[in-house]
Amino acid sequence: MNKQFLLTLLICLLFITGYNQFVVIPRERAAKAAAEEQLRQQSRALAQEKSAALAALAADRATVSNLPEKLITLNLPQAEVTFSSKGAGIKTYLFKDDLGDVNLTPYEGEGYFATWPQADFEESARTDSSITFTGTVVPGLTVQKTYTFAKNGMNRLTLRFHNATGKSLSLTDWNWNFGPGLSTVKSEIKDNERESKAVYLVQEPGKRLPTLETVQLVKKSFTQRLSGQTDNSATPPTVQPTLPWQWAGIENRYFLAVLIPQGWKPGRLTLSNPVIGKQKQWFGLSERDLRGPHFQIEVPGAELTPGSTLEYTSDFYFGPKDYKQFLQLPYHLERSIAFGFFGSLGKLARNILEWIYGWTGNYGVAIILLTVMIQLLLLRFTIMSVKSAAQMKKIQPMMKRIQEEYKGNPEAMNRETLNLYRRYKVNPLSGCLPLFIQLPVFLALFNALRTSWALHGAKFVGWITDLSSKDPYYILPILMGAVMFFQQRSSMPAGTDPAQAAMFKYLPLIFTLMFMNFPSGLVLYWLTNSLLTFGVQLVLNRRLAQAK
Repeated sequence: MNKQFLLTLLICLLFITGYNQFVVIPRERAAKAAAEEQLRQQSRALAQEKSAALAALAADRATVSNLPEKLITLNLPQAEVTFSSKGAGIKTYLFKDDLGDVNLTPYEGEGYFATWPQADFEESARTDSSITFTGTVVPGLTVQKTYTFAKNGMNRLTLRFHNATGKSLSLTDWNWNFGPGLSTVKSEIKDNERESKAVYLVQEPGKRLPTLETVQLVKKSFTQRLSGQTDNSATPPTVQPTLPWQWAGIENRYFLAVLIPQGWKPGRLTLSNPVIGKQKQWFGLSERDLRGPHFQIEVPGAELTPGSTLEYTSDFYFGPKDYKQFLQLPYHLERSIAFGFFGSLGKLARNILEWIYGWTGNYGVAIILLTVMIQLLLLRFTIMSVKSAAQMKKIQPMMKRIQEEYKGNPEAMNRETLNLYRRYKVNPLSGCLPLFIQLPVFLALFNALRTSWALHGAKFVGWITDLSSKDPYYILPILMGAVMFFQQRSSMPAGTDPAQAAMFKYLPLIFTLMFMNFPSGLVLYWLTNSLLTFGVQLVLNRRLAQAK
């Protein structure tokens, strides 16, 4: 390879790099910027169109638009629901929880299921389980809105428009409102911003069960954040699902609020992510903006002939994500509960847990018995692991001699090491086998216990009064870490590599810190699992020592 060839190659590389840097990349950036500007213009045009429609509505109703907001409360067995006269939406939903009432809608906004927030509604009828509001959209066009609450949680919401004039009236596009934000129980407040999502359920062709889809905001790029471009919540994205959806709304880990249209076709879904409050961080030394999803379901406009009535009927659910209850209800609401990658295994574990709870009456005891059952199923692999660790401990001195003897010959060292494994029938991978088998079980149980509403407020013993939240005194995680420490120490061969020994030494501490904020039900499972494994290990090691 001569100098002329190297020089030519260098010039070519410089030319290609320069062409990409100064021609191709600027073209791509310009095209992307043009596309983004077009999208922003479309969003602004849509916003201006809606603003104009709302302004026209306000002008038509100037005589009543200045009425102050009134709050109307309906007391139900499961919640105390307060409605706003502006749009007749649910302003406050005070869920009656076993651990104390929880306000699921504490943030300022129109209210859940609000419609025509510029219109004033008056209460016109009520029963123990229903309430009806009546308002005027435009002169001559009245609307009647009825909420009917059922004991099983599958409620009914009816919206009835009536044209009382002698001419046709056009009903412009309007929205069902969700949010902003959906609150949760005290133990979940810290993670609620991450867990709150706008969702809808679709049935894909060829699939047995429907699929839960998430409506997401497009995150700003790194360069956009650096340049301080306007927050994407100012131009909310709209989604038009390609498949008909069964229901849509907002969820978090423990609660769900959805609308289920009955016989009418919804339009676009719109999502924004406004600031709904402040959250303290760094031990209260600073604050950050707390955001929550603000979701709207569009209903296309319609024409009402003189004297005609138009009705929109929907079912709706607003309450906890109770898996057992959802299985008794229509519409596959259980699809809102995330069981993770090993979902089938998680559902099986939850069903077995419920079966055990049926005759123990204590979820903590049920978790312990479920762990014993899992250990019995995996006992064979646990014994293989313990025996492999004992054999590895036995041949450790011989392995050190091989390493010293063949220090300069890696090929010979590997050959002699394999011969040593064959002679003593040792398989180093068998020690990892139980961990690989338990990993799917652990992940399935993690999601099953983490999302289980049945564990919320479930007592175990003494200080454990809620198996769905962390141990308030961290006793279970510390006990778990201590058991893991002694388990690792008893199984570690003499002469183990210092780096490997350090890893095993600090592994229990890492697990303890990681499990500190896990649900105490999950920590109870891992603690019981570690105790059983350690017990099997001690018994087998003693028998192996006696057999020598």
